[in-house]
Amino acid sequence: MLWNKRRKFRKALFLCVFLSLFLAGCTLNKETEQHTLKNHQKELEKEAIPPSFHEQEIMLPIQTENGQFNSVSGWLNNEEIVYITNVGLGSHVYTYNIFTGKNQLIFESESPVASVIVSPSGKRLLVHTAPTSFEGIITIIDQNGKEIMSERMEAFDFAFEWNPYDEDQLLLSSFTESWDFSSYQMNLKDKKLIPMQLKEPFAGWKSKDELVYLDWGQEESLLFAPLKQRSIFSEQDKTILDKIYYMKAIKSLIMTITVPSDKINESAYTFLSSDLNKLAVLNIPHLTRFSDWLIPYFDFDERDHFYTFAPLYSSEADTYAEGFQLLSLNIKDGEKTVVFENLENEPLSCSPNGSHCLYGFYFEKLINMDSKEIMPIIKE
Repeated sequence: MLWNKRRKFRKALFLCVFLSLFLAGCTLNKETEQHTLKNHQKELEKEAIPPSFHEQEIMLPIQTENGQFNSVSGWLNNEEIVYITNVGLGSHVYTYNIFTGKNQLIFESESPVASVIVSPSGKRLLVHTAPTSFEGIITIIDQNGKEIMSERMEAFDFAFEWNPYDEDQLLLSSFTESWDFSSYQMNLKDKKLIPMQLKEPFAGWKSKDELVYLDWGQEESLLFAPLKQRSIFSEQDKTILDKIYYMKAIKSLIMTITVPSDKINESAYTFLSSDLNKLAVLNIPHLTRFSDWLIPYFDFDERDHFYTFAPLYSSEADTYAEGFQLLSLNIKDGEKTVVFENLENEPLSCSPNGSHCLYGFYFEKLINMDSKEIMPIIKE
């Protein structure tokens, strides 16, 4: 009898202990699950950071270290720009990171720097210095300032065109005061300046070894010319398009501007692949001048986006005062976007990814293409 009571008591005690442990385990598991869930939610919150958190602060205006600001020349990459300062009778060339504020002096000259042309990849720079009005020094450096090649030439002015397919080559045309010209192939690998017989001084690269140019001939009054191509190894050329008003060639792309006979108040921008397949067409109103049409400033980025200023309607350039739209065209799908309203038609240079553009006659302003903010590069 006593044993039965003890057995019942033990069963009851065991049941109580079991229930207590079970409930405690449930509570622990629930707390663990809640804790794990909270941690998981925190991880999700870390991953789902608001877009504004990722926006890097722009470190502008530039605090010039030596000399007076002259101009910005262009982009080395998505973060670094190149600018020139006047120092006494000479010039300094700097790179500047717009996100970190880092300044780096890469070139010094006792003569004024007339221009700096960045190669398509941003890995090389052409620096044109002008010791006198009729003499120029063309120096090629890498992005850290190491000299690759230098040539001293008698000339009143120059035109340059990097070969985007082979940056060991570039086309150089020199001009006399009467605008007679001589053209050269600048071979950086062999450090040679090779004379070329070209009909026109302004040409673009269609491929590694081919040039395209507008053959204006001797008829200066003509508004249109045939687009021709030729090999750098030959003096023979062939016509590839007719009645072109303007041409620009970049890597894997040729842009032509014409005026359609049925839309005489518009300019037709046609974008062709290097093998001349039509990719996209953009029609915008044009402004007439005394003997031709105004071509608003434009640029490309590496995503096959084209940017240009466009007037709101066709008019005479001298009397038009309504401001310009900044348009973006996706050449791949033909989608056109109005990025800005009511801007002035001034030079434009966009970063490779198209997130920011230099703007102004000295590229003294920076446009944030996402926030639509325009900020000064140099303190006024």
